[in-house]
Amino acid sequence: MANYQSIQNVNNFESLIEYLRDELDWDFQAEDIEDLTFDYEPEELGLDEATAAKIEGIKQLRPLTNNQTWGIFYIDFEPKKLPIVALRRILSKLVVKRRISANQSDRAAWQMHDLLFMSSYGENRTRTMSLAHFSDNSEFGDLPTLKTITWNNLDTPLHLKHADETLKNKLRFPDNPNDAEAWREQWASAFTQRHGEVVRTSKQLAVRLAELACNIREKANDVLHLENEKGELRKLHKAFQEALIHDLSYDDFADMYAQTISYGLLTAKISRPAGLVADNIADMIPVTNPFLKELLQTFLVVGGRGNLIDFDELGINDVVEMLRKADMEAVLRDFGDRNPNEDPAIHFYELFLKEYDPEKRMKRGVFYTPRPVVSFIVRSVHEILQKEFGLADGLADTTTWGEMKRRNKDLEIPAGVKETAAFVQILDPATGTGTFLVEVINVIYETLSEKWRRAGKSKSEQAEAWNDYVPKHLLPRLFGFELMMAPYSIAHMKIGLKLSETGY
Repeated sequence: MANYQSIQNVNNFESLIEYLRDELDWDFQAEDIEDLTFDYEPEELGLDEATAAKIEGIKQLRPLTNNQTWGIFYIDFEPKKLPIVALRRILSKLVVKRRISANQSDRAAWQMHDLLFMSSYGENRTRTMSLAHFSDNSEFGDLPTLKTITWNNLDTPLHLKHADETLKNKLRFPDNPNDAEAWREQWASAFTQRHGEVVRTSKQLAVRLAELACNIREKANDVLHLENEKGELRKLHKAFQEALIHDLSYDDFADMYAQTISYGLLTAKISRPAGLVADNIADMIPVTNPFLKELLQTFLVVGGRGNLIDFDELGINDVVEMLRKADMEAVLRDFGDRNPNEDPAIHFYELFLKEYDPEKRMKRGVFYTPRPVVSFIVRSVHEILQKEFGLADGLADTTTWGEMKRRNKDLEIPAGVKETAAFVQILDPATGTGTFLVEVINVIYETLSEKWRRAGKSKSEQAEAWNDYVPKHLLPRLFGFELMMAPYSIAHMKIGLKLSETGY
């Protein structure tokens, strides 16, 4: 018998107990299954009906040692695949809360790192087993990560062998079971995220971010269908329906949530490449984007941040971990190295959306406009304003409608427009990642720099004039509309970086 076959046939609680006893030397004090466990009803844990419907049974193993600090649970699930949201709802009921209500005061509870969960799900003949544990990543913030070891009898020999060896090395019953800290450290070390290649290129980042965004979107959809009307995500969805998009579906909201989280965190990482810390992510969003800062903060709180217990129900911490480990300097270099005459950010988003949702890419018309084309269009408008309208500064001109009226007697000021309003307004109705707006800023900066240089202003005087001009005459005339959160986030980031580059 190959050495992995001892685990291959473990597909229910009885066979799992046998494996733990015979292969891992767990010191069970009874032979009968009923004598080894306490049974729970879903209602005893305060679980809602939707979650309870996915559960065949919940068992807790009786303590194996005196003064045992950890809790070991077995959950038998009905669905064909592991219902992660339902599992996490169960877990959240078993962990020590900051405040315990009167009807929960008699319920047993554990510290997060003292919980080990075993579960089964799927068809009878291909029943999958899963062992789960949480790591709190306290060094980097307050977003715990769920890590699992899974197997079934259809897995490859290599997978089964790895699972078997991991359990035998890490979950074997200890020589000194009263040394709780040593055993906790031993079995917790079995749960490690698969080591992935550190992200170093823009393509790797786009593909990996798309994978994680898909995961967040799927989980957000699960939560929306699982929650009742008082659920946090359901309430936020309803608020968006009432205030912004009346026909916003669950999936459209989950998509908005996923892209906001993914690109909000990316923006924070690029803004602060030295480190991405989970407990102040929203504070790391540049001040150029207050809406994204507030929205991300709201989404993170709904996703669990800010509470003592957070099981990363929506996969947020996976994005944090990936970005924290990514070589962002190499990624940004890769952006520029591929083609210095093209906009790397829009290429990045096209690739992201192709991986994340190709149908949405076609529907929203997310296609790259080459930088030379963008430059030609913007500079053509600039020259027309100079030659045809007599505005010497072109796009940079601050002439008002009243002044234009005095110059051109036949000119009619549009209804609702004040005479003091600037005549030249810049609007990109489908701005995407802001490529046109960035080029507008570039042309305006070049125009005014040359004008001030000819007027004899020193570099410091030019810088002072530019910093006076931007808030008074540039930003109030610059508008862009965008339906999708990811390019919106990129546009703000690019505009902020461009303004910073000019010295603003």
